[in-house]
Amino acid sequence: MNNMKIKQEKASDANSRWWNFIETLSDEFIRQTGVGLYTHITPLDVRHVYKDFQQKQTPIRSFTREYVRPYV
Repeated sequence: MNNMKIKQEKASDANSRWWNFIETLSDEFIRQTGVGLYTHITPLDVRHVYKDFQQKQTPIRSFTREYVRPYV
C-alpha cells in the first residue's frame, strides 16, 4: 500500500469519527433537551468538545451523556 493510500484512509477514518461524534452529540442533545446541539453551543464549541472527547478515551455515549447533562 502506498503512502498516499494510507493517508487517504487515515483522513477518511478521522472524518468518520468526527461525523459519528457530531451525530451522537446531537442525538444526545435532542434526547435530553428536545432540541439539537447548535441550539446550545457553537460550532467552535463542538470542536473543543471533540478534542476533549479524544483526550479522555471514554465511550462516546458516556461522554456525550455527561456533557449534555448540565444543559437540561
